[in-house]
Amino acid sequence: MTTPPRPDTVVPIHLRNAPSRLDRRGLNLVELLVVIAIFGVLIALLLPAVSAQRETARRTQCASRLKQVGVGLQAYYAAYSEFPSGLVADVESGVDSKSWGWGALLLPFIEEQTLADRLNPAGRPLNEVVWEPELEQDLRTSVTVYRCPSDQGDELSHRYRSMSLPLSGWEQVVGSGKPKRRFAASMGVLAHIFPTPPPPSDRPAPPVLAAPIARSNYIASIGSRWKPARQDWSEADFEGDGLFGRNSEVKHAEITDGASHTLAVGERCDRNYAAVWAGGNSWRGCGFTDNQMVLGTAFYPINQAPAAQNIDCDGQGSANYSSYHPGGVNSVFADGSVHFLAEETDPLAFRRLARRDDGEAVDDF
Repeated sequence: MTTPPRPDTVVPIHLRNAPSRLDRRGLNLVELLVVIAIFGVLIALLLPAVSAQRETARRTQCASRLKQVGVGLQAYYAAYSEFPSGLVADVESGVDSKSWGWGALLLPFIEEQTLADRLNPAGRPLNEVVWEPELEQDLRTSVTVYRCPSDQGDELSHRYRSMSLPLSGWEQVVGSGKPKRRFAASMGVLAHIFPTPPPPSDRPAPPVLAAPIARSNYIASIGSRWKPARQDWSEADFEGDGLFGRNSEVKHAEITDGASHTLAVGERCDRNYAAVWAGGNSWRGCGFTDNQMVLGTAFYPINQAPAAQNIDCDGQGSANYSSYHPGGVNSVFADGSVHFLAEETDPLAFRRLARRDDGEAVDDF
């Protein structure tokens, strides 16, 4: 006969599987370190994915802004039956001077009418505008459509893209700290390459200051050619074989390769000194502060490193297309379509895309 258990030894059913007091303890140091290490590994695996996702979003936004540029180009063409000039030069005067860029001419067509009205690039030379301090300030206005979100650089241009301005017009901003340091850095590097802006007839020529203006991440295509030495450039070279050049007035009839096969505007990032939207210092030059400020060439490969100094016209990556997007650049074509051009694009095919009339349309890009 089995003896029943004593009442004081019976364990209630709800406590029979409960952990003992010895089991009720926290993590020891080794276990805690293991948990922290696991979380560290998970975060390390997650961060690149988050970063890549953010860059994908920035690249998409960048392409969207280029699409706006393409729409603006189509609207400009509808208004004038030609694409804007890459650089507007007063060749007849024979005086080398500043030139409005395509970005300034396009302002009314990208919802920047107020800025366009103030500067009046269609009716007033850039060389006159820089004499008026209140208009000089407008040259430092950042235009959102011309900025790629992947490029987190300053809103003002790299010192290699500075504009030569009369010192008297900058007295009001020189004492503001950061600009003063930028100006000082610019002057030593650039003083030897700036043409002095001719003053109005009633004013003496002032000292010239190399000053930053508003940055842009988009450059118009001058085409497929480039020559490292200025002495080798002809008038045809400055006019370009692309959609834009000096005093260019390209019409659709001249784009014999087809608008959907002809590059219009692409990216250049801060690593390659970026660009500006206003224009250049000289219409006879091809260096850092001349047509490179607003134009780009397919002569150099995508994302090639830039020259470290302005040695004649051999800018290499300072004259090409580049971006912070992995593997290539966003571009808008003459028909307004946006494409991503890989840096592995065949160099010959890239040059054919940049040229408007070589009879060699490229389909696979």
